[in-house]
Amino acid sequence: MRNLSLSARAGLALALAASAVLLGACASSFEAGQDRTSSVIVESLPKWAGGEPASVPPRPETPPAYPAVNAPVAPRATPALTPEEQSKAVADLVAARNRAAAQGKAAHKDEDIAVDEGLALARGKYARESSPPSN
Repeated sequence: MRNLSLSARAGLALALAASAVLLGACASSFEAGQDRTSSVIVESLPKWAGGEPASVPPRPETPPAYPAVNAPVAPRATPALTPEEQSKAVADLVAARNRAAAQGKAAHKDEDIAVDEGLALARGKYARESSPPSN
């Protein structure tokens, strides 16, 4: 530090002060009672500088409560299905799947015939072209 000129020292002090301000701008708090520094700074920036547009609604005065992640699960209002009800539900789903598959096959039956006929015509056409010439 003794060998640095006055302007170099001022530049170093200015760089340290700027880095402290920029680092502080990135800080935020996860405690509900404290204000978030970064949100205050972002709210004051104009849109062209990376701030929020004017159409964004204002932030609520009190932050929302965090969900109780480790809280015990509340008991069900309705009981779970009995084994008989489960097997009936599975049978209903299998029947619905089979009906949907049958309807799908019936809807595409005519298309399959047309494709097969087209294939047969194409095979016949190419078969005639690739047959050896007759002498």
